[in-house]
Amino acid sequence: MWKKGASKNIIDAELASASAEDLHFSDGRIFASMCAQPLEVAVEAHVRFIEANLGNAGLYPGTQRLEKEVVRAIGGMLHHEGAGGSIVSGGTEANITALWIARNVTRRKKVVFPKSAHFSFHKACDILGLEPQMVGLDEKFTADLDEVKRVVDNDVCAIVGIAGTTELGAVDDIEGLGALLPDGAFLHVDAAFGGFVLPFLDHGPPKFDFAVPEVSIITIDPHKMGMSTIPAGALMLRDEGQMRTIRKDAPYLDTVGQAAALSGTRCSAAVASTYAAMRFLGEEGYVKLVKGCMDVTRYALEKGTGIGLEPVMDPVMNILCFYAPDVVRIQSEMEKQGWKVSVARNPESLRLVIMPYVTRDSVDGLFADLEEVLGGLDD
Repeated sequence: MWKKGASKNIIDAELASASAEDLHFSDGRIFASMCAQPLEVAVEAHVRFIEANLGNAGLYPGTQRLEKEVVRAIGGMLHHEGAGGSIVSGGTEANITALWIARNVTRRKKVVFPKSAHFSFHKACDILGLEPQMVGLDEKFTADLDEVKRVVDNDVCAIVGIAGTTELGAVDDIEGLGALLPDGAFLHVDAAFGGFVLPFLDHGPPKFDFAVPEVSIITIDPHKMGMSTIPAGALMLRDEGQMRTIRKDAPYLDTVGQAAALSGTRCSAAVASTYAAMRFLGEEGYVKLVKGCMDVTRYALEKGTGIGLEPVMDPVMNILCFYAPDVVRIQSEMEKQGWKVSVARNPESLRLVIMPYVTRDSVDGLFADLEEVLGGLDD
């Protein structure tokens, strides 16, 4: 601990120095992040509500009202205006909470999810004492329904489907998974990334949300393509009443004395930020935003194939992967050039996430340096 406090000028200088060490979305050189550069209106809303804590909602009725409006808006976007839910810290908290509810409602222990699922499901099983049952992927890099059919039984509390896998952006056959759901089990859809992309695509996206009758819970992250500030996730339930199974007594709170969330203190500025982003963009704004990302994604696909790279799959959304030799070395060499790209492991490939801050100019710069790196791999 510092013995004496410092002046604001000194603190500002120290913070500026630390920030200068970071990469920033505005640089256009980050192709490895699924988080957004938040809208200005979202940042302003976040700052205005910085002290809000819906862990003690009785003190913040205005913030709580905004949360209900955000949940209603997201529910409508996901084909269920009557959905319940809450704003949480992100996909990990939402996924853990979803399985927490599924376990408590069903009193079962097994969770079926594909190998493409986010690592938060392993966390959830570890924390909740659940049995993970991973299944392989088919030729489309989506959950293998034949394997799912072989492993489901009456001890399954939840089947998990992914709507926009972290590595490839693939979308599982959610309707197919629903047809295999045991009686009483939950179908949880992790749409942390895809939730703010798929509804706005112009080429007839697959059904992934509450339009599929068997879907029980959905994870969706406003701090990704929703353009909100970090951290902002959302847990959406078809039946909000199921939240009661995780409620705990908290008699000192200025509410009904019960809390139904993994977090006690909640960063509720994200509620206002999400509200501001969604209110500012509206459906038309998100359609335009997603179209722009997909246009740049297709442009990047052309640039990649133009230098001899083979795509792993035709991109469903704004994630693009290419087969390439020695991708770990490529990643390292590109970092030396100031570019942040990532490596997908299944299958091993070079992974690019085309967020709204990525432009055609930044794609041109990336592939110019990538071509040079590829040419030097034999050196």
